[in-house]
Amino acid sequence: MTGKQNRNGWSLVLNLAREPRRNRRLYRWLLVGLSLVLVAAVAGLVLFNLKSLAQFRDLRQSTQVLKEKEASLASETRRLSREVENLRRRYREPVDEVNSLLDRKAFSWVIFFNRMEAGLPPGSYLLALNPPASSSSREFKLRVALGSREELGLLIKNLQLQNFSEIRVLNENYQNNKFQVEMVLRDASLE
Repeated sequence: MTGKQNRNGWSLVLNLAREPRRNRRLYRWLLVGLSLVLVAAVAGLVLFNLKSLAQFRDLRQSTQVLKEKEASLASETRRLSREVENLRRRYREPVDEVNSLLDRKAFSWVIFFNRMEAGLPPGSYLLALNPPASSSSREFKLRVALGSREELGLLIKNLQLQNFSEIRVLNENYQNNKFQVEMVLRDASLE
């Protein structure tokens, strides 16, 4: 169906049935190429998002583990703080008293222990020493391990020679092949 139309001296040939699209191959390649580029872009985005989602899941799990550890550490810190505060309250008065004695340098601990060592009989040793509970009192409570009961008299005599007074024996017992004596004494040199 070819028709020629003359209008204003122009000759137009219209042939719609014979060659509808001359560059059909070019359009196909463009369409296929654009489709491949689009598929590759979508595949890249999907893979990138899957990888990001996996990393996000790992980060979320790590964050959850860290939050749990942080909570356990916070509770442990609170528990330890309570224990420290309880210990601080319990030992505040004796520690403050000993510190005040040391700060005031009311007496020399070195001289005190030298005198205590000079008062102990040979082979005996000091097991425990409790300093005075108040600044007005100079009464020390101590526990000594002796070789035998006969050394107790020698210990009392030696302590009196070292200027300790008001020596009282509170408790005696025999443990670990040693005769142990608990006693209270005053340091007469401090008065």
